Amino acid sequence: MRRAVDRDGEGARIPYLSGGTLLQCRRDEDRAYTELADAIRRIGAAPADDLRELWRRLVINFLITNVDDHLWNVGFLYAGDGKWRLAPAFDVNPFPDRARESKTWLSEASGPITSLEQLLSEAPYFGLSRVEAEELLGTVALKLAQWRDIASARDVGLTDADIAQFAPAFEHDDARAARALAH
Repeated sequence: MRRAVDRDGEGARIPYLSGGTLLQCRRDEDRAYTELADAIRRIGAAPADDLRELWRRLVINFLITNVDDHLWNVGFLYAGDGKWRLAPAFDVNPFPDRARESKTWLSEASGPITSLEQLLSEAPYFGLSRVEAEELLGTVALKLAQWRDIASARDVGLTDADIAQFAPAFEHDDARAARALAH
């Protein structure tokens, strides 16, 4: 049985805050992940770790064509002392029939995420050097390349037809280019 992300080991509720609420935005606004990064620097209990993790999630979203990456699908859990931590990822869904363009912008200047180069160019804003970002991108891409094995495992149980339907979300030129960065 999986535990809710906003419960501790005893089942007690942990205060939760969505990224949208944190930034006090409306759903019809174009907002940016760099704004979340700024908020993490202000309120984060472990900002360096959470900035790196947020960038890693942007990579995953792009590489699996998760275009439902709105700010209410990014959360924070209260860590005490007025500080917050990035909550575990949730509501991450591949969309094989969509263009890989994020719903939430990468930065106000760059707009939605549409390329690996765009992600890499903004990596320093999330505390990563170009070399670190390329290494992380390659590592994530190699893990994601195992998606067929995971999808066909007994506990997931996608059929061959399901896997064929989802393939375009995972298998594309950007995924191949990202895997080429792995060491």
